[in-house]
Amino acid sequence: MLIRALGLEHARLVSFCGAGGKTTLMFALAREMAAQGERILICTTTKLARSEGEGPWRSFAASGVDEMLGNARRLGAQASPGAVLCYSALTVDGTKLLGHPPEMIDRLKEAPELDRVLVEADGSRKKPLKAPGAHEPVVPSASDAVLVVAGLNGLGLPLADENVFRSAVWAALSGTGGGDPVSAESFAQVAVHEAGLAKGCPAGARRTLVLNQAHGLERRLLAERIVQLIAQSPSNPFDRITSGCLRSVPEMRGWDMVRRR
Repeated sequence: MLIRALGLEHARLVSFCGAGGKTTLMFALAREMAAQGERILICTTTKLARSEGEGPWRSFAASGVDEMLGNARRLGAQASPGAVLCYSALTVDGTKLLGHPPEMIDRLKEAPELDRVLVEADGSRKKPLKAPGAHEPVVPSASDAVLVVAGLNGLGLPLADENVFRSAVWAALSGTGGGDPVSAESFAQVAVHEAGLAKGCPAGARRTLVLNQAHGLERRLLAERIVQLIAQSPSNPFDRITSGCLRSVPEMRGWDMVRRR
């Protein structure tokens, strides 16, 4: 089960950031939680592609917390499984769902109408890897857990905009030259940098790095190398690292870490 592998048994407010399967992971968890009979509200603090939000749940627009919870109550009793998706409005072209400010999401955490709140907290333009910009991620401060996702299929590819979102930031954080292959060492440098993958995570949240696309021996070995490098770093920001693949039957394995700061 993903919930157990990611250490989310007691996390009510879970935020997702990074690239390489972040949205897929959020919806996979929503399905798993709903199958357990939980009431889940899915939302975003940024934007979510309308096509990605389609699933076995109802979706609705709401401008405030009371409206969000009222709709969740009404639709939650009808929808199967027990998840609903909430957004503030559609973009002008109708292709994206606009989100809500993080302080509004914070207020949902203790709502008795919900068991879980799942929040997408940044975008990645469908790249396997990304470095955060100055304004992101937009993580609610009350988050119990933050899942930082990265696609191992981006390793070995040239450091360029078509492979890494904000490749110039990645280069600055890792010292990797533009066009050079993204190595496990380059990834680890960005992962542990104070402006890197864990940037913006609330101090009290459990931080988990999720290495997605870890199928096949070569990528499993890459994942193990990354775990080793991060574990040895004096500035490791993560409590746990998991690796696996979010295919039709998601599989994850994990390593508990010692957070250095």
